[in-house]
Order: sequence, then structure tokens, then C-alpha cells
Amino acid sequence: MVNSVEDILMSYKKCTEHIIEILKREEFDSLKGEMEKRQCILNELISETNKKSETKKIYEKMHIGEIEAEAQKIMKNKALLIKKKLKNISVNKTASNAYGSIGSSAKIFSKKI
Repeated sequence: MVNSVEDILMSYKKCTEHIIEILKREEFDSLKGEMEKRQCILNELISETNKKSETKKIYEKMHIGEIEAEAQKIMKNKALLIKKKLKNISVNKTASNAYGSIGSSAKIFSKKI
């Protein structure tokens, strides 16, 4: 079954909106599958290369560019947040290891002479 360009773009838009919902709920486990689904839709759209002008008109009419920009912005913000959390974990682990090693050092002052 061959879908029209408008149907393909509509499913692409819905998929992108669903990705935004997943990002907002921070359900990153289901994100990969949705991204793969979106890529399949893009591949189907690319196979319709003879209708580029029609595709561009429908793309702009549906405001898909704005939705993609929002998804990209949310992804960047979530990535920065996760990087910040990982850095904090790393700093805390380093501090914990440093304080933990203080107790295990040689105790030269506790020996009786």
C-alpha cells in the first residue's frame, strides 16, 4: 500500500509529538523504539523523491519544523541535565573515595613506644 505524502507527513508529525511526550515524562527506555519508527517514516518519505515541492508545502502547512525544533530543544536540555547529574555523581564518588581512604592510611601515631 502506497501512502500519500500527506499521510506520511501526518504520521511523522504524530511520531515526533509522541517523542516529545516521552521526553517530557523522562521515559527514555521507550525512546529508542520511537526514534526507529520515526526513521522508517523518514525513509518512506525519502523514497517519494519525485514529490519534493509537494512535500515541502505540506511540511510547512503542518508546522512540522516547529515541532521538530521543540523536540530538539527538549532533547538538548535533557542531555545537559543528565550530564550534570553524572558529573555530580562522579564528584561525590571521588570525594567519598578520598574520605574513605583517610581511615585506612597508616596510623603511625597510635603505636606505643
